[in-house]
Amino acid sequence: MSRIRLLSDGLIGQIAAGEVVERPASVVKELVENAIDAGSSRVELDLEVGGKRRIRVADDGIGMDRDDALLAFDRHATSKIRDFDDLEKIATLGFRGEALATIAAVARVELATAEEAGEGTRVRIEGGHVRVAEPAARARGTTIDVESLFFNVPARRRFLKSQETELRRCLEVAEGYALARPEVALALRHEGRTLLEASPAEGGPEGLRERVAEVFGRELASELVEIPASAAAEIVPGAWGLVGSPATTRGRRLFVFVNRRLVRDRAVLATFYRAVREEWKSDEFPALFLFLDLPPEQVDVNVHPQKAEVRFRDASLTGRLGALLRIALAAARGEEAAPLRAPAGVPQPGLLSWEGLGGSRESGSGGGAPWESGSVAEPTVAESTRLAVPFYAPTERAPVPLSGRSGEARPFRLLGQYKGSLILLEGPDGLYLIDQHVAHERILYERLRRAFLSKRPSSQRLVEPFLIELSGAERLRLSALEEPLAEVGFEIAELSGGSLALAAAPADLGPDEARALLVELAADRGVDAENLATRLLEALAASQACKGAIKIHHPLSAEKQEALISELFRAENPYACPHGRPTVLTMTDVDLERR
Repeated sequence: MSRIRLLSDGLIGQIAAGEVVERPASVVKELVENAIDAGSSRVELDLEVGGKRRIRVADDGIGMDRDDALLAFDRHATSKIRDFDDLEKIATLGFRGEALATIAAVARVELATAEEAGEGTRVRIEGGHVRVAEPAARARGTTIDVESLFFNVPARRRFLKSQETELRRCLEVAEGYALARPEVALALRHEGRTLLEASPAEGGPEGLRERVAEVFGRELASELVEIPASAAAEIVPGAWGLVGSPATTRGRRLFVFVNRRLVRDRAVLATFYRAVREEWKSDEFPALFLFLDLPPEQVDVNVHPQKAEVRFRDASLTGRLGALLRIALAAARGEEAAPLRAPAGVPQPGLLSWEGLGGSRESGSGGGAPWESGSVAEPTVAESTRLAVPFYAPTERAPVPLSGRSGEARPFRLLGQYKGSLILLEGPDGLYLIDQHVAHERILYERLRRAFLSKRPSSQRLVEPFLIELSGAERLRLSALEEPLAEVGFEIAELSGGSLALAAAPADLGPDEARALLVELAADRGVDAENLATRLLEALAASQACKGAIKIHHPLSAEKQEALISELFRAENPYACPHGRPTVLTMTDVDLERR
C-alpha cells in the first residue's frame, strides 16, 4: 500500500490557513485589505472577545454579484491579477486569491454583498463548505462576518492569547491601515465600545497629520515635520511623510508604507537609525511616518505569506533614502544636514532589545535582498531612552579586562585627566581612556539598584494628573501593565472616553520623566508584565545615576581620579554604563605604533 497520499481539499485548506491566518488580527488584515481594494470610502469593524468569537467587517465598496460572491471563496480566485505580467506590477493590497478561502476553511463565515442598493447575495460557509447561498437585501458594498475562528482546529485555538492581547493586535492592524489611508474613514468597535474612529482626511502630509492626531493625539501630530518635498523629488521621487522633532523620541512610532502597504523593512529602518545617529549624534529615535509611492514594477511584494515584507528592485534606493532622511532630520531640528561622512550602505552593528531584559518581540527579516544593509533590529525602550537598562553587548573589540583572572589588580599608572572628561591610564599593553561620567554612572547605578531592589521607592501623587496621549492599542498595552507599574509607584487613572492620565509616580522620578517612560512602555510591543517591576526599578536607578554622575569638563584631583577608578574596578560590570555605553576605550601598543 502506498505511503504517499493526496490530501483532501479540506485538509489542504487548513494547512494553507496556517500560513495566512495565525490569529484574529490576520483576519482583520485580510478583510480590511479587501475592503480598501474594493474602493471603499468607509470601513467598519466590530469585534467580540478580541476577535476570537466574532469579526465583522463592513464596507461601501463596489460589492459583488452572486457568481463572484461564490467564486470568491475558491482558492486562487481573484479579480486583481490575470497573468504573470500583472504579478510583476501589483498595485493592490491583495492579489493571491487566498484570503477568503483560507479564512472560510477554519471559521464560520457569512458574506452579504451587493453591487447596487437593492438585491444582493448572502453566502454562508462553515469549515470550507457552502451552507447557504441566497438573495438578500443590502446597500452597495460588502459585509463579512467571521465567527468561531479555528472552531474546527482546536490545537490552533488553544494557541490564541487572551482577549486583551488579541484585541490589541487587531487594533494595531486597524491603526496601521488608518495611517496608510487617511482618505478612508475607519472605525473599530469592541463589544459596542468604540476604540478607533478615524474620519476621512485629505491626501498628502497634512491629511496624514490629521490622521496621526486621531490615532496618537494632537501632541505628537504637532511635533511632526514634513519631509522636504523638493529634496524628495530630487533624491527619492515618490517619498513623502512626516518625521518627528527631538521632542518625539519617547515611544517607538516608526511606520514605513510602501505603495500604501505597511511593511517591516529592516533595510529602510536601519537606514533611518543610521541617519539619526549621523545627523543627531543620538540613539534616541523620533517618530517616523514614511511613505514610498513607487512604480509597482519597482517593488516585489510577493515574498512573504502575509505580504508584510517587500524587496526593492532598485539597489540604490536605501542609500538615497538615507540622504533624504538626513535632510528631513536636519529640518526637524531647524538646521541643514551635515555633509555625509560614510557611504550610505555601510552596515551598522546590531542593537540591543528587550530580550536582554526578559521580554520578547515580534520581528521579521527584510527579505534577504542583496542590497540590504544588514539585519539591524529595531531599537526598543532599552535603546531609545535613558530611563531603560539594557545589558551591555560587547563589540568585536571588547575592552581589555580591568582585573586579572584571579581578581588581582592589573598594574596601571595614572597619567592624569584630559579636558576634564577622560581619565588616562597607562597599562601593561597600552593606553586606557576612561570616560569619567560613564564610569561614575555605572558606580552610582549599581549602588541605587541594590537600594531600590531592597526597598521599593515611595510613590508621590501629582498635584494635577498628566494626560498621556496614546493610540488605542497603546492604551490597551499600558492597561495590561497596571499591576507591575503600581508595584513601583505608578498610578494610572482612566478618564472618560478611554484616555489615560498619570495620577502618581515614583518620588524619585519627575512627572515629565514618568510620563515619558509610560509612553515608551506603551509603544513597545515586546514588553510584558513578567519581571517588569524589577526592570522598572533598574530603569529608575539608571535615570538617577545619569543625573547624579560627574559631568564632563569637570576637573578632578588625582586622589578623586584614583578613587573613581578603584571603585569602577570593583563594579559588577565595569565595562559599560547601564545604557550600554563603554566606560573604557583602549589603544594598544600596536595601535599606537601604527599611528
